[in-house]
Amino acid sequence: MKKLNLIIFFLSSHFLAITPSFAQNNYEQIEQIYLNYRSEIDNEYISEDLKVDEFLNGIPSDSEISEQEIKDVIRLLVYLENSDLNQKAISLLKTLIPKVKKSEIFQAFLFQTLGKIYHHQDELVSALENYLKASRIYESNNEFYPLVTIYRSISRINTEGQNYDQGLNYAELAYQIFQENPPRNRRDSILLRSIIDYKGLNNRRLSNHKKAIDNFNESIKMSRLLKDTVFVSIAKGNKAVSYFDLGMLDEALPLLIEDYTNSMKNEVYGSAFNAGIYLARVYQAQAKIEKMDSIFREVEQIHSEYNFSNPVAMTDYFLIAAALAENKGDYKKALDFYKEFEKVDLKRDSIAIQNDISGMQEKYLLDKEISKLELLQQTNELQASHLKLRTAFLIIIAIALLVVLWYVFRLRFKNRKIDRLNELLEAKVSERTARLLEINKELDTYLYRASHDIRRPIRTLLGLNNIAQLTEDNIQLKKLFHNVNVTAMGMDKMLFKLQMAYELNTTHDISKVDIEELIRECIDDMSLEIKEHNSQISIDINPKANSVLANNSLLRIALDNIIENSMTYKNEGVNKIEISTDRGNHFFYIHVKDNGFGIDEKYFNDIFKAYFKISNKSPGSGLGLFLAHKAISFLEGEISVNSKVNEGSQFTIKIPLNPR
Repeated sequence: MKKLNLIIFFLSSHFLAITPSFAQNNYEQIEQIYLNYRSEIDNEYISEDLKVDEFLNGIPSDSEISEQEIKDVIRLLVYLENSDLNQKAISLLKTLIPKVKKSEIFQAFLFQTLGKIYHHQDELVSALENYLKASRIYESNNEFYPLVTIYRSISRINTEGQNYDQGLNYAELAYQIFQENPPRNRRDSILLRSIIDYKGLNNRRLSNHKKAIDNFNESIKMSRLLKDTVFVSIAKGNKAVSYFDLGMLDEALPLLIEDYTNSMKNEVYGSAFNAGIYLARVYQAQAKIEKMDSIFREVEQIHSEYNFSNPVAMTDYFLIAAALAENKGDYKKALDFYKEFEKVDLKRDSIAIQNDISGMQEKYLLDKEISKLELLQQTNELQASHLKLRTAFLIIIAIALLVVLWYVFRLRFKNRKIDRLNELLEAKVSERTARLLEINKELDTYLYRASHDIRRPIRTLLGLNNIAQLTEDNIQLKKLFHNVNVTAMGMDKMLFKLQMAYELNTTHDISKVDIEELIRECIDDMSLEIKEHNSQISIDINPKANSVLANNSLLRIALDNIIENSMTYKNEGVNKIEISTDRGNHFFYIHVKDNGFGIDEKYFNDIFKAYFKISNKSPGSGLGLFLAHKAISFLEGEISVNSKVNEGSQFTIKIPLNPR
């Protein structure tokens, strides 16, 4: 049990010994006595041989507690506090509460303390029961300030129990009291801010986002008046979640960053964890996978150190983890995270079922109405009691049936979801298997043809070597060496194509690619060929299309081969090549235009096949456009061609902006 709750209780017990006319005390007097005696009781010596059960058995059931027994209560509760014996504290409170009926405010104070103990132990129904008992006493005695605290606690329990209508209702009741009875001090102002926050949280859960944003703006204003920068950021984070739910990602992002940064700075890790979760969700919605992955790594570190168990936050945590794993192609890990999500979600549902907050409130509202009827109609007491029992019995049966039906529905729904995930995983595995078989088949064909293509220049080199041994003519030798160089360059290109084929069959990680930088790297590496073919290459990068999420190596393979093709099949004169970029709503485009031979339309469907040449006399290996097409297909894109004979060609690379 928290130290504050127990100290409040046993200091309250002390009042019986101090003030004989306790029945006339109000809440302010109780609170002042608590403040006066707090340090004294904190330092009180506790006997180790004090026995809880012996003390409880010694309290007579037919008389009020005595002064000496009050002193023993104080010592005993300090012992319970130091030993964290919550159940003993509960037993002691239950024994004392019936003995102070003549002092209503003090009895309400004890109910409130017992409610706090149960609330701390997550026994929400028992906590709510005692809070409601305390609230009825405070209401009848017009004790507004303690009533505000009770209403705030009831609002919190309803919020935790997913009963948002009642959570909002009690927050509104507490807020209305403060409108009629303004805060007296800083502590009251902090309490009012907390009530406003609960109004915002419940409005948000009920999809009343405009009201929720207004609530959080009011909370921000109060926190600034209180000079509480941490809570300013937390309120902004709550406001950002409403923006997120409305799809206003640009408005939500800076508020979440501020909440996360300040919470980490001030070591408020629970708030940092929640803000980090929603930051990851915003980046996910914006398809900023790298940023999503980066912030989630930090959230994982926070969770590993502090092991948060809030079911609402943890469901989002596992969904984000699953999405990142799926994005990286690790479908087994993604499925494991989805299963963890299901466990937490079911646990959250079971907690809500076990803590039937709504049922408890309905019971107490019914009790209040019955009490009024009893005052007006004493003669119908027995009939009203029977009606109450029958109604309660029917309500319990109806609720039980609804809970069972709802649970069965949820279970079936979640089983179907798992089945769909399994089917998706199997489909992905089958797709990958078929793709690997196709790639292996292509690779076998490619290697077979490549071995012949490599042997041909080797035989040429051997022949040139034999000729060189038979001649001493320097001019003839220079020609031979030139032919050797040409043959070697051809072999180098063939080996480079083999290297490209190897890279096509490796893992293709997705990252942000600077297109202009990539194009200039291609041009720099091909400078000798560009000079040899008398080529002029111009680059026109659209400012809105200067980068894209893709794989750098695959784009390099495509660009290298398309540019090489434009230089190989050129007309006489200057070979002009224009490279430009563009961006649509869903796709990114790279255009490569030349003034070369051009391609007859009837060959458009054949030029991307392996080893295809329009003529046996055509230079090149017939692999360049095949490798380019294969590289772009790995990015889920395509290459199209637009060409006229003797006028030139334009190749267009089209890839998705948000690759899977």
